Amino acid sequence: MSDFAAPAPPGTVDGVPLTIDARFNGPDDSANGGYACGLFAGVCPEPVAVTLHAPPRLGVPLRAEIGGRRAHLWDGDALVATAAPTRHQVVPPAPVPAEAARAAVSHYRGRAGHPYPHCFACGPRRAPGDGLLLAPGPVPDRAGTVACPWVPDAGLLAADGRVRAEFVWAALDCPSGWTADLVAAPKVLGWMRAELIRRPLAGEHCVVVARLDSLGDGGLAAGSALYDEAGSLLAAATTRWYAPAAG
Repeated sequence: MSDFAAPAPPGTVDGVPLTIDARFNGPDDSANGGYACGLFAGVCPEPVAVTLHAPPRLGVPLRAEIGGRRAHLWDGDALVATAAPTRHQVVPPAPVPAEAARAAVSHYRGRAGHPYPHCFACGPRRAPGDGLLLAPGPVPDRAGTVACPWVPDAGLLAADGRVRAEFVWAALDCPSGWTADLVAAPKVLGWMRAELIRRPLAGEHCVVVARLDSLGDGGLAAGSALYDEAGSLLAAATTRWYAPAAG
């Protein structure tokens, strides 16, 4: 298992501030979980799994402290997230043909009654070019599986011309939640492990697939994957979701 004693990535130091812009929300007043996890993971050595302890606030500097076997993300004295080395093996759901993914969109449960309608990744009230506009719907004959197409836009690119890693994490996050009925029982991301093989290009036609692994009173576990239109795996993740804290 790897250790966080390795040097920090170029341009990052222990105590680096991370500020999440209000645009990248999940619930209206806190960050999209996948985006936050991906942003935090980006200042940590790989591989890591990220646990969210509290909703990351928007527009405030969060302090990332890296050292020993774990990294911590703080909002003042409040612990927001922990990242730790992991041996967890991500098992991606099987690909879904692009045509089937497009058809699944018409059955997206989040079009009405979405608990977080302005969510950056899957909120139906986001404008084109402002959110990811993911609309994962059930796939016939694939119990507990949802899928949708995704075509990243140029506003999501890193300096190398590919979609920034935190946006890939966000795209892998929300569809996994929609493997259950979030309208009837809202949940929020609590834990995520993602593996990125190849970040997509702007305008590249992709398919996001998510598969429910378990569902109970304590929340849900799911696997998700990003494929190109030919069915080659680009990225995959495992997520765990829980009911939001009261109040």
